Amino acid sequence: MAERSGVYEFGNFRLNRRERLLERRDGVRIPLGPKAFDTLAYLVEHVGTVVHKDELMRAVWRDAAVEENNLNQNISTLRRALGEGRGDNRYIATIPSRGYQFVAPVSVRGAEACSNETAIAVLPFANVSGEPDFEYFGDGLAEELITALSRLRGVRLAARTSAFSFKGRQVDVREIAAQLGVDMVLEGSVRKAGSRLRVTAQLVNAADGYHLWSNRYDREMEMRDIFEVQDEIAVAVLQALKLQLPGGQRAEVFRHRTEDVRAHELYMKGRFHLFRMTQSGIETGLQYLERAIVVDPSYALAHVGIAHAYRMYGLSLEMQPGEVGPKAMAAARKAVQIDETLAEAHAVLAFNTFWYEWTWDVAEKHFRRALELDPNSADTQWMYAHLPSNKSQHAEALSAIAWARELDPLSGLINAMEGQFLLHAGRVDEAIERLREATDLDPGSRVAHLFAASAYIEKGRFEDAVSEAAAARRLTPANTQGLALEAYAHARLGNRPVADAALNELLELSNHRFVSPYHIAIIYAGLAEHAAAVSWLERGYEARDPKMVFVQVEPKWNALRPLPRFARLLDKMNFG
Repeated sequence: MAERSGVYEFGNFRLNRRERLLERRDGVRIPLGPKAFDTLAYLVEHVGTVVHKDELMRAVWRDAAVEENNLNQNISTLRRALGEGRGDNRYIATIPSRGYQFVAPVSVRGAEACSNETAIAVLPFANVSGEPDFEYFGDGLAEELITALSRLRGVRLAARTSAFSFKGRQVDVREIAAQLGVDMVLEGSVRKAGSRLRVTAQLVNAADGYHLWSNRYDREMEMRDIFEVQDEIAVAVLQALKLQLPGGQRAEVFRHRTEDVRAHELYMKGRFHLFRMTQSGIETGLQYLERAIVVDPSYALAHVGIAHAYRMYGLSLEMQPGEVGPKAMAAARKAVQIDETLAEAHAVLAFNTFWYEWTWDVAEKHFRRALELDPNSADTQWMYAHLPSNKSQHAEALSAIAWARELDPLSGLINAMEGQFLLHAGRVDEAIERLREATDLDPGSRVAHLFAASAYIEKGRFEDAVSEAAAARRLTPANTQGLALEAYAHARLGNRPVADAALNELLELSNHRFVSPYHIAIIYAGLAEHAAAVSWLERGYEARDPKMVFVQVEPKWNALRPLPRFARLLDKMNFG
């Protein structure tokens, strides 16, 4: 075909060989890892030709011997990036026993045809008012700007979690840009004094640290004025970047999901508290979000927040699934009913369906819709990765979570999730390494410590497992998984009295509140009491314990797998 520096167009996509960039025709960048990009480029350059697997592997991994699984993982990544569903081979066809064929028509242009993309990080606006209760406002303003600017063609936004990791830290803007891989940083501050509000904002060029634009906005403390400030900042960024905004896109960029200013303020407060990921934060956040939908019942994003809050109640705070599960599902369904085009609504409905309804095909349908609406959502990617992982489709899961990490590299949560999926894929050493990075990024991540404890158990490092499990217990005392893993490790160390004491503690506690049967089964498995472990897993199924979604891939059940009762349990969970 044409020169290797050319631009290849197919369907709704454009691939720039020289700049190693895949984007949609509307300018939205589709992130790909280096090997996934090389795989796609080779197939596109050989359009219409059946490329044998061995040939493709030699072309992509020229200096390394790899297994076919690496290639399969790349193909899964590409199909998801191109929006192909199961059995949908609009671009890449599998030729059984041979290889792959790129089947879509391809046109070629010179490299200058590819648009230049500007990458921006929006940092949380610093609260300099001296009022801690106003902290939510600076975070909420930054989130609104991320949402608005992400709709611009030719602009890529750093993910929220990575950008917010610099909150409260004195870091040079050039270092921030280097870590986030962006060209510019938008930062600012908010100050509240009585009924007056002052917002300052500046767009900084990371190459030299100079301000491209800055401004100050003085307003009365009315949320309607805040909508105007958000829009004015977005317009100023547009002008500083010399970007043209077509009329049709203007309405989308400046679209607000509610026109009720009070509902929006309550929503921002709810999000702020939810992201603290503590018991008090979840409880307070839910209260604000429920007040938001009283003010504006049609506020879909507030229903999304409520759906996430009830999921957190079940998973983090270990509340009765029969109580919180239906509420989580109802809020998610309401969000989709209100706005079928809201990616976040489909994502939370998919995720809650995964945890509480166990209908894998329905969950996948809504995940696919969410990714169709917003293919660059790191949150949707890491949530989606649970589904193929727990169905033992490990290449697909690891591809999805790697993509999420590329989109949001400084997220401790995403790194922790990748560690868990690596563990469930049997790649224990890699899991431990990734989980070390997760705890470095976020020492306060309960899930990172839990997953590390589980990985150390599989490695036989039981004392390290005890330490990590204890750290998780301290972070979220209401959750019993840390105690269960700690007891499992003690049992394997030969400390039977300690394990028995932990078991008795959970059994007694279960007389007074919901305790995950899955966690009790973990302790029995550590004590090698296999029949009792299966009995508690069966109780978990009857109680609709959301942790049962891991039953197929959790390595601690390996000794139970020959048991007919365990096999029947997998069948009932649709894993058989």
